Amino acid sequence: MEGNELIQELKKALQSAQESVKIVSAWINGDILEDLLEGIKQGVKVEVFLRAGEKKDMDITDFRVFRAVRNVKGKIYLNPRLHAKFLVIDDSKAFVGSANLTYAGTQRGNFEAVVEITDPIKLKELLLLYQVLKDESEEIQPDTVALVLSSENSLSSRVLLLEDLPEQCFLKTPTEKGILLCKLTTVKTQSLEESTFWVRAADKDWLIAFLKAYANETGNLRIGEIKVMCEYRKIKEEEKESYFGVPLKPLKVGTQLLRLKGDDPDMRKIMSMNLSGYPMEKKSFVGKLLNTDIDVYIDITKVSSMHMAVIGTTGAGKTTFIRRLIEHTQNEGIQFFVIDVFGEYYEKLKVNKESIEYIKIPYTLFPIQAEDLKDILRTYGIGLEERTTEEKAFFTNLRKHLKPDLELICYKEMNLEDLLISSAPASLKSHVEDFLNTIMRDFGSASVKNQKDVYLMLLKGLSSNKNIVIFDFKDVLNLDARINMAGLLMKEVFILSRLDGKKRLVILEEAHNFAPERGALDVPFGRENLSYLMAKRIALEGRKFGVGLIAITQRPANISKYILSQLNTQAVFRLITKNDLDAVSVFFGEGQMELLRLLPSLRPGTLFLSGIAVPFSMLVSIEL
Repeated sequence: MEGNELIQELKKALQSAQESVKIVSAWINGDILEDLLEGIKQGVKVEVFLRAGEKKDMDITDFRVFRAVRNVKGKIYLNPRLHAKFLVIDDSKAFVGSANLTYAGTQRGNFEAVVEITDPIKLKELLLLYQVLKDESEEIQPDTVALVLSSENSLSSRVLLLEDLPEQCFLKTPTEKGILLCKLTTVKTQSLEESTFWVRAADKDWLIAFLKAYANETGNLRIGEIKVMCEYRKIKEEEKESYFGVPLKPLKVGTQLLRLKGDDPDMRKIMSMNLSGYPMEKKSFVGKLLNTDIDVYIDITKVSSMHMAVIGTTGAGKTTFIRRLIEHTQNEGIQFFVIDVFGEYYEKLKVNKESIEYIKIPYTLFPIQAEDLKDILRTYGIGLEERTTEEKAFFTNLRKHLKPDLELICYKEMNLEDLLISSAPASLKSHVEDFLNTIMRDFGSASVKNQKDVYLMLLKGLSSNKNIVIFDFKDVLNLDARINMAGLLMKEVFILSRLDGKKRLVILEEAHNFAPERGALDVPFGRENLSYLMAKRIALEGRKFGVGLIAITQRPANISKYILSQLNTQAVFRLITKNDLDAVSVFFGEGQMELLRLLPSLRPGTLFLSGIAVPFSMLVSIEL
């Protein structure tokens, strides 16, 4: 057949296709393919194979070829060794010959031969050859958004961006056993002319095809750096094996990277894994992967045993984040004990209020050791330093009744006023009475009379079987009283978990006040207050007894560094000051310093989430 006659015959055959069209040609001119595919029936499966072995291949096969195939929702395959030329319609008719679908092959006088085949036996042989070709070729994925240009090592690669992608977005590429999940860490733009040196040096790979098909249309190139976050293995050698492997091989030049979507089944499975690569035992929804519709979960079982830090400036979204965590962990067999400093939980929690034990603590003074009272007396100008016999007797009696333990403390039998009056020798009665009168004028009589009531409130919350127990300290303006009650509560929660083995989670707002770093804050007894000691004990031993700690703070520089180091999952919101940024820098591994630098610019509701309760470190957005 002559050139024009061949094109018309092929076009007629393609228009008759009902199910499939297979086009194999080393080189194709775009306008010829556009003409051939014009009028093809909707729903016909189109597959086109091209040669991509060296630069001159793409000098012949122009970008219109790729457009033409995508316009009919077809698939494109590249093979560096391709030299065959044939076309198959509905697996029942084929045209086989020497002519490529180019001007030289069809219109410019090359001596070509093309024959039509309908014999079933010969068609079967041709289709077997086609399958071999397909197995050796690689499909250009329609969802590809980036292409690997070079790899520094198995975890870091340089890529060509085919779409305008934001930094910190996630991409994936298939592997033999599953997928590699990658994060785009940096993006820069450079002109096509500036990139000529590496285009010419490119190996025989996919780069040339994509340069012609995509990058040349824009006139410039977007270059990015990616980090491999994890290797997700759909196929495991052993049933008990982790789903996450260790990526040991650098990505090959030309590797295609695909955009992740919320309905991606691989991504849904990955987001339900913890850092160890095992499915989350009990997962809790917290938000969306930044700039995506992909759901983010936390393994609440890991949090309840290995603890979590929630850090950020006022208004960044810390409390909202915790409320969401509680709301999505209902009926998971974990009891929450919330030490609420500002009264931000009960009304705003979107749960059935019947599931909440709400304990609103009134203003009170709540010393639990004689030294507490010594500090309070000193504040009011009464310096009793146990120098006289009467002073020693007074404090000996106080120590007999005041213990840092709810079971042993005297408040189940008497209030603070009764304790002071009954403990004071005759020579100190007037001092004690003057002190009590001053206290009552300043804070009301209830502040020294309600200790027994407060004691019973604490017991009520601790003995509750409801899913959520909130101790509202909003009205307790005295920091010493807050610290003492929080310490007693954490001690009892620890004891309860040790005795019955039930899972409990303590949420400690303003944790830098309750467990401060030495010298960071002016609190009584420095690092030795009961709340610090119990927070430290839970952080160290809680895993053995099923009790966990979520420490929430706006000043990570002021919280105990020891306790901070034991909080194995971290939610870090916006931070500004250098001291606070330095304090959380330990949570950012090698290659994540760009995220640390982003913290001052994070908007409210955006956080950096990392640690053992999530599959990898990520930026997350929550609804405020």
